[in-house]
Amino acid sequence: MSPPDLLDRACERLRAAGEAPTIGDLAAFLLHAQDSPVARRVLGSLLERDPRFRVEGGRVILAPKEDGLAGVSLSDLTFAVVDFETNGLPPGDRAIEIGLSCWRGGQEVASFESLVDPGTGIAPFVTRLTGIREEDLRGRPAFHEVLPEVSLLLDGAVLVAHNLPFDRRVLLSELDRAGIKEYRDTPGVCTLRLARRLLPKEDRKNLDALAERFGLTFVARHRALGDAQVTGGLLHRLLDMAAEAAPMETLDHLLQFMESPTRTRVREAQGMPSTPGAPL
Repeated sequence: MSPPDLLDRACERLRAAGEAPTIGDLAAFLLHAQDSPVARRVLGSLLERDPRFRVEGGRVILAPKEDGLAGVSLSDLTFAVVDFETNGLPPGDRAIEIGLSCWRGGQEVASFESLVDPGTGIAPFVTRLTGIREEDLRGRPAFHEVLPEVSLLLDGAVLVAHNLPFDRRVLLSELDRAGIKEYRDTPGVCTLRLARRLLPKEDRKNLDALAERFGLTFVARHRALGDAQVTGGLLHRLLDMAAEAAPMETLDHLLQFMESPTRTRVREAQGMPSTPGAPL
């Protein structure tokens, strides 16, 4: 598991726990290892670089949110839906295309797409999947050259992706290479996770299956903007479902809903019996 994924899990654990665990207990949970000075040191070095966390008296707590978005009405928020196509090569995914589709009040209000030259080759399976060839990237901007357009859409927005940990990891890695430290604490919504929360009976929750379920059409599948636009439409279909299952007026309501499932209400929203103890 990569450090960004590990820290996302740490954030979820702290929100669900209701109390501040010791750094040793959290390290044992996340690293699947016994508490030890080495495990505490490894986790501590990751936590100190992430503004979401504070370590006080040997215990890990979530830092207060400073983005001011938690109490904003969902209808007033801008959701910046991001999708990356990547080179598929070790040691880590490099962006070869970025798509951003910004939504507010259920409508797309802005978009941006660009091929990106990663300065590397491309794995053959990536070309087969996306149609993007190495020669298509020659002369294209490096990621840091598209940052002005990207930043304009990300500022003040909630980050959204289908499998958010992957796209957030690519984004933060590219920002690190550009020497940019912003957007590490940007609130985020994963439509894959939200779909798992709302549609526990669905066998397939990949983007193709959910697009078909909700009647969403791709302009271009496995291209960054096409996938981002469908994800934006999916987000708002899922928000409508969530509003039938629980109070859903602000971003804070949505995040709480995703982190603390209320099974009875999900059952009622799906038209299933709400008998206590019945399996989901």
